[in-house]
Amino acid sequence: MYWSDRAVQRVAEENGIELAGRRSWTFGLSLIGLQGGFGPKQRVTRNRLEETRRVLRHIGSAATQSLDTEPEAAYVSGVGKVEFAEFAAWHTQGAALMHVQVRNVHGQRIDLCLFGSMDNLRGFGPSDGFADGWTSSAAPAVEELLRTRGRQNTSQWDCPESRSVEALKIALDQGFSSASGEHTGRPETRGFTIGHAGHCEFFAEIYTDVVLDPARWNLTGESAGAERIMVGRPLWIRTMTPDAVVRYAELRNGPGWSRRRWLRALTRRWRTEISPPGVVTVASETGEASPPDPIRRRRFSQAPD
Repeated sequence: MYWSDRAVQRVAEENGIELAGRRSWTFGLSLIGLQGGFGPKQRVTRNRLEETRRVLRHIGSAATQSLDTEPEAAYVSGVGKVEFAEFAAWHTQGAALMHVQVRNVHGQRIDLCLFGSMDNLRGFGPSDGFADGWTSSAAPAVEELLRTRGRQNTSQWDCPESRSVEALKIALDQGFSSASGEHTGRPETRGFTIGHAGHCEFFAEIYTDVVLDPARWNLTGESAGAERIMVGRPLWIRTMTPDAVVRYAELRNGPGWSRRRWLRALTRRWRTEISPPGVVTVASETGEASPPDPIRRRRFSQAPD
């Protein structure tokens, strides 16, 4: 569902991981016998599954899976439900936001707020979301966190905890509108939300990893009960079952949304009526159905499919 070539390549380069290409043997038969040697690297068909295996094998224990160790984690891999939304940032266009909530073996709640690019997201389209509702004034601070990989903070949220809390609020409350009523547990009622997928395998690079001081924070809504927050970017997210994806546009508009959307797009197209010679052809953009033309009906009925 999500694959970032840029992130995968960068992690591979920084950790000396060979993603593709191997030396191949070349043999030649000459008068003096059999000769062999190394040939140039050959480029093979892209195998993302093999690339993920190489990255995970090389990163090894640096990729936290149990999430029961103390911060700070550099990489996180796991399986869980992933919620997808558009990140309504002030200076960044086409940004994606993914949220995962899991618990470790000690029962500690862990929220992963992962930011990436909509271009890397698969399975959703522009009509899946809608821009409406609350947006955070802390978006530039989160953008700086992502841009500097957590190394710089010039915002008013001047500590890792406060900036991580703002990132969590964006993930859980962005797009909220009082007109939509209570949205706890119902992300499809918020603007910018796109959908979710259960049983996803994810691998992410973590920029900040904080455990909240319970005496300092009194969070409400869906943020209430947050204990540990990780902010970073995903390298990949893939579904483990084919029917794992839930599109919020279908929940908002009914199960026939996809079919009706296709039909509306079809009827909005400019159509040219087939007319006898000498009759002026008229273009129309109305959604009203025109009387069937016998010539068109006969022609389409002869089509094999």
